[in-house]
Amino acid sequence: MNFKKFTLTLAAMLVCVGLYAQPQSKSDESVEFRPHWDLQLQGGVGHTIGETTVGKLMSPAVVLSTNYRFHHAMGVRFGLGGWQGKGAVVCTDDNYSFNFIQLNADYKLDLSALIGGYNHKRPVSVYALAGVGFNYGFDNKQAQSLVDADKLEYLWDKKAFVAGRFGLGVDFRVAERVSLNLEANANILSDRFNSKKAENVDWQFNYLVGVSYSFGKKHQTSKVWAAEQEALKRAEEARIEAERVAAEKAAEEAAKAEAARVAAEKLAKEEAAKAEAARVAAAVRAQNIADNSQNVFFAIGSTYVRKAELEKITRIAEWLKNNPDYTVAVVGYADKETGTASGNMKLSERRAQNVKKALLAAGVEEARIELDHKGDTVQPFEKAAENRVVICTLE
Repeated sequence: MNFKKFTLTLAAMLVCVGLYAQPQSKSDESVEFRPHWDLQLQGGVGHTIGETTVGKLMSPAVVLSTNYRFHHAMGVRFGLGGWQGKGAVVCTDDNYSFNFIQLNADYKLDLSALIGGYNHKRPVSVYALAGVGFNYGFDNKQAQSLVDADKLEYLWDKKAFVAGRFGLGVDFRVAERVSLNLEANANILSDRFNSKKAENVDWQFNYLVGVSYSFGKKHQTSKVWAAEQEALKRAEEARIEAERVAAEKAAEEAAKAEAARVAAEKLAKEEAAKAEAARVAAAVRAQNIADNSQNVFFAIGSTYVRKAELEKITRIAEWLKNNPDYTVAVVGYADKETGTASGNMKLSERRAQNVKKALLAAGVEEARIELDHKGDTVQPFEKAAENRVVICTLE
């Protein structure tokens, strides 16, 4: 399944969850789901895909996570884990190990609750997860010892990787706040993870056993059920009271209708005044943007901000400091008549970054700067020299 199909499938599942958002428990309608945090500790083994037997590439793994269940079928999990990874060189039957830690952020979907509805006493729940991880590898000394033999083309000492993650797991309810867990997950990492060049991604599989402890109750008295009970109690009282209220209500409705008419006229005038004020404000803002946006031009093939162009950056920085409700979009370009497409993309990125640095140095907060670059895919001006530019647009 490609990424597009996966995204569409996940979106369809989330729509189904949204439609099936009944928080009341299937086993007791007086109970409903309560958002809660829990702490989870998992341990087990990891397996890095490589050119040798599975057993030789098994290594220990441990993860400490905190989970927030915000919906009866959905939650997020943030964890810190890792320990050891392994690789192998087949031609000499050399195995080597290295260490890593990984920060994870996962979206969890309770398949049992999705299909069968929320049940606060369900003994076994199956879940799926998908997320991202930030992996930091270190202590790659064993692989370093193989470098003289030129066995490893992607050898590293310390390196960071970004991982895509997905997996399946099963929770076993032990008590109100305690559950046991079995999970298998896969991490998709850069081809450099195991120091070997394979022309494809590296896979790290984890098989984990864990225990979770909830910091609060996982359910509470159902608001829907309580409201229904209260409604039944008051139904008879309401029936008797309705007869008395009916006559009074007719008179009140007439008075309300007149008041509503007067209020509507007043509101219409107020809205018209607001609309005019908004139109004027928008026109003023548009004029300010047009008057104070700047084009910072560069020499051919250069990312250096010249003195004359730096003055433009200083002017726009002063404007931003005096007008805190504005931000600036900084977009770099390169002319299409020189260089290559890939080179121009990098050139436009560095130009935009240098303009951003100049804005920061002039006192503009980083949160107010939106950075982008287009390379030579977009030519905002007719002349090639004018497309060696970073366009700073106020917003």
